[in-house]
Formats: sequence, structure tokens, C-alpha cells
Amino acid sequence: MTSQQPSLRRNFSWTFLGNAVFAACLWGILAVLTKLGSPDVVGRFALGSAIATPAIMFANLQLRVVLATDSSQAHEFRDYLGVRLVMLPAALLLVLVIAVLGYNREQALVIAVFGLVRCFESLSDIFYGYAQKQERMDLVARSLWIRGLSALAFFGAAFWLTGNLAVSLGGMAGAWLLTVAFFDWPHLRRLVKGAGEPTLRPRLQWGTFRNIVWLALPLGVVMLLINLRNTIPRTFLESSFGEDQLGIFSALSYLVIAGSTVILALSQSSIARLSRYFAEGRREIFQSTIIKLLGLGVLIGLAGILVAGLAGGPLLTILYAEEYADHTDLFVVIMVGGALWYLGSLLGAPVSAMREFRVQLWVYLVNFFLLLGLSAWLIPRYGMMGAAVVMVAYSFWITSAYGFLVWRGIRRMENKPDPRTSNRGGDAG
Repeated sequence: MTSQQPSLRRNFSWTFLGNAVFAACLWGILAVLTKLGSPDVVGRFALGSAIATPAIMFANLQLRVVLATDSSQAHEFRDYLGVRLVMLPAALLLVLVIAVLGYNREQALVIAVFGLVRCFESLSDIFYGYAQKQERMDLVARSLWIRGLSALAFFGAAFWLTGNLAVSLGGMAGAWLLTVAFFDWPHLRRLVKGAGEPTLRPRLQWGTFRNIVWLALPLGVVMLLINLRNTIPRTFLESSFGEDQLGIFSALSYLVIAGSTVILALSQSSIARLSRYFAEGRREIFQSTIIKLLGLGVLIGLAGILVAGLAGGPLLTILYAEEYADHTDLFVVIMVGGALWYLGSLLGAPVSAMREFRVQLWVYLVNFFLLLGLSAWLIPRYGMMGAAVVMVAYSFWITSAYGFLVWRGIRRMENKPDPRTSNRGGDAG
């Protein structure tokens, strides 16, 4: 590592601040809906996200992770950008087809605009991957601040003036497009030039395109299956009990984001460093970093459960309304699922750092069938509580499976030499 690279602590601080502001702004959008709208409007918002997001996330192929962990410089940034620009229009078209064929006019319009929002988010995401590779998490954080604050301002003003969800989402899409044009792309151009790459212009060469897609395809399927953890239970809940119940469940579930802000910061800021430790065979520091991450994850998860159990009712009344505070038992179960999910997310960072992309596909294929079976069994019978139990079950499975993969990877590193035995310069981060 060069002396110009920021420390892991500094990268975490920037990532945490960026994600914290962004998550707070997204929660602010949800709060606007709960205060100015009704639970069925919140439910329609959640439905739009649940239907539009999986297709766009699959098209992303998790190129951010693949790019950030490309320590061998196998491909240039313009190759990754070319893949992203080919995949996104196809995914948006699929979202439009699903919306038109599967939902009523009002729901379809919300789903379609949500798809556009996710596409603009994906353009920022590819910039984040390159900045993450260069360990410039400060740029990612500043972009997240701009995206979050502008989205809250545009969405909130539009919903206050019109009460129309689709129009408000259009304002959010416009805010994110402006962020791409006036912040992300100029900074990306400077990073690419500073790294000695010839141009920012996307490049499409069939052999390179095929190699990147083939490498990243398992991660794309994994991301699709990850997003189905929201889509499947919420679709069952909406079809059995309507948008009102879906709105309440989604509002309570979103509070898991409060803890995941720290979790996401820990994961994103550590993945490039973990990737280097693994590539260099530095087992002890690789393992100790993971243990520290998990320790923080346990503390955050337990704190969330305690807050839900001891102060859930008053908290939900302040944040939303009294009708949401009537579901404190549901809130506690959701936070248990969130605590397990935090650990699984933290374990996902070292698994990706080891470039164990294809095995993650099998983990999430099992999770898909678990989700589908439990949702069909529990949600029509027990409603929101059934959906919360499904959340606990799939989070436990992901945490267990990723834990095994990390343990296996560390065992494989035992036979690799540790460079610190011959080079005491080490890593000062």
C-alpha cells in the first residue's frame, strides 16, 4: 500500500457519514409518505421498489464489487462502463413489461418510474466502484450526500404540492440524474486520468464484454436473489392483505436501515483492503479484521433489538403515527431478523474479497426456495408476523452459509506464506 492511500479507519468514517446521511434522507422520504399520505400509499411505494429493483440490480451484475476487487487490473474502467450501459436499458424494458402486464395503471406507473430511479442510481454505482477501488470513499460519501438531500427535497416538495406518488418519484429521478451529470462524472474523469487510463469513453469489445459478464453473472443472479428477499414476502403480503398492511410492514422494516448504515459502511470500506490481504496470503490480519467487523455487527444488532423491545411503541409513534405503534411485537421480530442480516452482510465482504462469486449463487438459490416456501406457507396465514418470521429464517440461513465460506477460505490460507515474515513494512492502515 502506498503512503497516499487513506487508512481503513478514515475510509470507514467517510463511508459511514455518506451512508448515514443517505439513509436518513431515504427515511425522510418514507416519513413524508407516512405523515402526508396513508399506509396504502406507503404500500404502493414499497411495491414499486419491490418490483422494479430486482431486474435493475441483476443488470448491475454487482460490477461495483467486481471492479473494486480487480486488484490485478484485468480490465479497464471503460470496459466495465460499457457492460453497464448495455445491460441497463434491457433491464428497464423488462420492468416496463412486468408493470404493464401485471398491475393496474396507477401501480404500473409507479413501478415504471421507480425503474428509472434505479437506472440513474446504477450510473452513480459504477462510479462508486472505481472510487472504492482507489480507496476514495470521500468522493462516494459526498455523492451520497448530494443524492440523498436532493432526492428528499425534490420528492418531498413534489408530494407536498401534488400528492401524486409517480410525480414525486419523477422528481427523485431528476435529482439523481443531475448528481450523475454534475458530480459523479467530473470526479470520475479525474480519477480515471490520474490512474493512467486513456479515456472514460465506454468500450465494447466482444471478448472483454463476454469475460466480464461471465465473471460477474453469478453476482448478478445473487443480487437478483438478494432483492427477492423483499419482493417475494411483500408480494405475498400485498396480494393477501392489500397495500395497507404492506405499508405498515415496510415502514417498520425500514428501521433496520438505521443499523445497516454502519454495517454497509464497514463492509464497503473494508472490501478492497480484505481483497488485498487475501491475495497476499496475510491470514492473521485478514482473520482479525473479520472478527472486529463481526463484533461491531453483534453490538449493533443487539442494540436494535433492545430499542425495539423497550421503546418500540413511543419510537414508532414519534417517527410515524399511532397506527404503526400498535405493532411493537412485530417490530421486535423484524429487528431480530435485521440483527442476523447484519452479520450475514458483514460476512459477505470477505466472501467477495476472496472472489468467491459463483458459490454465492448456490447460497442464494437455496435462500430463494426457502423464501418462496415459507412465504407461501406463513404469510397468507399470519400476515405481517408471518413475513417477519420469513425475514428471520432467510437471515439465519445467509449468515450460516457465509460463515462457513469464510471459515473455509481462512483454512485455505493457512498454507500460504505470510509476507510479514520477510517484510516488516506491513500495512499501516
